[in-house]
Amino acid sequence: MGEIKKIKNVVINNVVPLNNGDVALFLSLYYALIEKGYTVKIAAYHIREAKQAYPNLPLFPELCQGFLFRKLPFLKKYILPFSFRFNKAYRNADLIIGAPGGYINSYYSIKSSLNIFKIAKRNNKKTAIYSQSVGPLNEQDSLLFTSLMKNAIDFILVRDQFSKDTMERLEINKSKYKLTKDAAFLLGFEATPIPNKKKIAFSVREWRDDNRDVTAFKSMIKEMVISAIDNGYSVDFLSTCQGIESYKNDAIIATEIYNELPHSYQKKSNVLSDYYNFHAFYEKLEEYQMVVGTRLHMCITALTKGIPALNISYEIKGKECYNYLDLAEYSIDYNEPNQSALKCFNTFLDNQESIRTQLKTTIPKIHSEVKMDFAYFLGKISS
Repeated sequence: MGEIKKIKNVVINNVVPLNNGDVALFLSLYYALIEKGYTVKIAAYHIREAKQAYPNLPLFPELCQGFLFRKLPFLKKYILPFSFRFNKAYRNADLIIGAPGGYINSYYSIKSSLNIFKIAKRNNKKTAIYSQSVGPLNEQDSLLFTSLMKNAIDFILVRDQFSKDTMERLEINKSKYKLTKDAAFLLGFEATPIPNKKKIAFSVREWRDDNRDVTAFKSMIKEMVISAIDNGYSVDFLSTCQGIESYKNDAIIATEIYNELPHSYQKKSNVLSDYYNFHAFYEKLEEYQMVVGTRLHMCITALTKGIPALNISYEIKGKECYNYLDLAEYSIDYNEPNQSALKCFNTFLDNQESIRTQLKTTIPKIHSEVKMDFAYFLGKISS
């Protein structure tokens, strides 16, 4: 057997740095790798805005993302192998790690996100994916992902039981994956003081997959906001995705909901539409006694600060996360009927102190678990 090459240079790829949920994920991985002594580069989309927001991070443009490839996407499969070989960061990397998140499902184009691993393997690179959701996958994507796991991806951590069940259904070699939890829990836990002002942050988003009814969703949120204000709270609409024209802007649907509120309730609510980089956003959360999050990482980042968060689950990943947090009763469906949603929300308000106490035990425990899983991950890809 040949000598095993020691891994030193790492590229984290497929990074979206304009979504603060995604930033929480890749930063947690980046800092953990740096702490272990690796040299890390980050392949990012939206590179101009990303460098403005994070000038001190080692960001470089993800391959084949220019205007030409947006207009003629079929060119990518021909150009990508050459771009890989001529890109210094990819060429010098010993290991390519797919960013944590939830992009291995048929809501998105997994071929676009994962084909780079075939090219990496042809160039004798180690390959891995950190803390991903896997599924739901249609038949075509199932075949593609199974082939990639067999021939191009050395190891993957999956972040919930549904994903593990998907791996088992696809009959992926059990030595090539392990169950973990969401990468954002690597951020740790720091219970922040309860603010004096009774204020709740609502994160909303438009979601139309699976025949979701956005109108019904907006009605549900409106009922919750009215209940919050009737209980003496003010409300800010705040999202991990807002304030950038070239990316998703949840302030748009937030404004639609705000405009449907009675005038007396508008006076006690506010739509925040400015962009916050992750560090400013993470600090901003400390203003709120509670969070209602449609985007999962609005909830998780709040929980890592000891702030109770009610999850509105539009994909399976929200329910799965709240199951292992022992907070399943505080995760409701995107199209939950208004009556049951409101009942859950009011219970959430009533139980905020007990939730806050529970988080002081639960989140440090999960932080320890994901740190152990990270060490296992490094051991697998280094062997």
